Amino acid sequence: MYLGFQGLRAAAAWLPLRAAQALGRGAGLAAYGLLGAQRRLALRHLDGAFGSSLAPDQRRRVARGVFRNLGQSVLEWFVLSRWSLEQVQRLITADGVEHLRGALAQGRGVILVTAHFGNWELIPLYLRSLGFEGGVLARRLRYPEYESCLIAMRRSRGVRTVARGSLRDVAALLRANQVVGMLPDQDVDSLEGIFVEFFGRAAHTPIGPAALSVMTGAPIIPCFLIREGGRFRLVVEPPLAAPQGVDRAQAMSSLTRAWSRAVESYIRRYPDHWVWMHRRWKTQPFSSVPGPISPSKAKWNLVPGLLCVSLAALTAVLHGCGRPAKPATAAPTEGPQADADQHMSAFTMTGYKPDGSKRWVLHGQGASAEDAVVTILRPDAVGYDPERTAYLTAAVAQVNQANRRIRLEQEVTIHTSDGLWLTTPLLHWLPDQSEMATDSPVRIETDHMSIRGRGLVGHSQLKRATIARDIELVLNPSDHEVGPAASLAGGDARRQVIITCDGPLVFDYEQDIATFEQNVHVQDPNGDLYSDRLIAYLDRKTHTIRYAEAIGQVRIHQQQNTALSERAVYEPAAGKITLVGKPSLLLYPSEEGRQNAQLSWGP
Repeated sequence: MYLGFQGLRAAAAWLPLRAAQALGRGAGLAAYGLLGAQRRLALRHLDGAFGSSLAPDQRRRVARGVFRNLGQSVLEWFVLSRWSLEQVQRLITADGVEHLRGALAQGRGVILVTAHFGNWELIPLYLRSLGFEGGVLARRLRYPEYESCLIAMRRSRGVRTVARGSLRDVAALLRANQVVGMLPDQDVDSLEGIFVEFFGRAAHTPIGPAALSVMTGAPIIPCFLIREGGRFRLVVEPPLAAPQGVDRAQAMSSLTRAWSRAVESYIRRYPDHWVWMHRRWKTQPFSSVPGPISPSKAKWNLVPGLLCVSLAALTAVLHGCGRPAKPATAAPTEGPQADADQHMSAFTMTGYKPDGSKRWVLHGQGASAEDAVVTILRPDAVGYDPERTAYLTAAVAQVNQANRRIRLEQEVTIHTSDGLWLTTPLLHWLPDQSEMATDSPVRIETDHMSIRGRGLVGHSQLKRATIARDIELVLNPSDHEVGPAASLAGGDARRQVIITCDGPLVFDYEQDIATFEQNVHVQDPNGDLYSDRLIAYLDRKTHTIRYAEAIGQVRIHQQQNTALSERAVYEPAAGKITLVGKPSLLLYPSEEGRQNAQLSWGP
């Protein structure tokens, strides 16, 4: 199938746009006839959404239009891959771009929300042609070879693709006052969400766009690309902002419902533009009726010739829309109960300080209890502290109500209000003691620093943390300071510094100190430093290393030169190492060595 896909891609790339669109429409109509399971699912969803307002023949006409639109979109992607941004711009007219410019004037970036509607992939290309900077947040496709084509198409036009879960990268784009595009109109069971009314039925809806908006202050702007014959019209709606005077959970719920209503309004006006074969209502509260739709497995035979290859490409786009749903576990019961096998539609657990103020709050979207253990779906926790607030999310959590220990699994993320991010696949949390631990791989990131290792014990708000072993830190010394290293590094004062050690690595953010232990190796662009221990003193604002003290069997390699000492001071922003004590220095005479030597020593 992949070879056929690449053959179609190469052949279609040189077709005139009108011819490619006609071929795509034909492929889509053929897919409507051959992909029976997806066709029946689309018709079933149309019936559930519109009821008697759409006669059976109208539903069939809309469903054919859905497949025709998707086939046309695929072929357009192939053709437009060779078009310049100026050509893309001439193909599209726009209404409401002033809303986007006005929102960016506030300096907090913009979260651009659209749907799998029309030819959605053209939106970032068109906005890039107008001079807007940013990227799109996308989840991984089941077939990497097809995904690479989309990523390459965006990259060739200057549009960045950010993988789902890369919260730090998304937040960085917003802090840079750029645009982040999202398509949150599908039911993805691995994402945290809430139930929102969508075409009169409860639909599990990702809360990520609203959470980012509340966290960063970036407004949400809905936009939609509408087909008008062989051309397009982009409509940009006014920005949505979180309501004032409500708590974080209420603000996120209100924003999610607002953008979901905007999506529904455009689908109602242009029903053949949306992917009705997606299982949008597969996750349901336990008591909801009707239940999830379970289509039969599709069985079809390919027809020969170019149409066969067209269908293969279209199938790659459609694949996964009709997967059987996981059984729903939530039920309309609030709060934890002690009864075995008790199901809940929501779960909340709160810890208090001695003065009665909240220490932390844990919410869950659906839960089940068996004896003292409560299993929570999509947990969302907030830890309160005078200096920083910590937000924790995961896919699932198990709460032992007897000892109040919590086990979090799958995409566990902690984000603090001052810009620290921690991710790990598994985390044990003792909220009343503000402690956490894991033996799994961990990653800690800031704007200027990234740390990887295995195993962690620390404070749940990241005031202190010890990474056990296999540590690698990647550092950009500064975005602002320029030292002597700049001229020697070709004018780039931000070349990466890498520090590795066997471990442990102990962070004390209250004292702004990090200590690396055992076989420490600093790889600086100007040379290598080895020591038994490295004590780094951090900048509280940027979380980067201001300077570090190397202790024990210090060895420095620079070009042909080697220096030995028991102690040295390292300044990463300046690219400078100062030997302290009674160092010995081995110099290998050469013109290059004399010009590049940066070693200095104190008394």
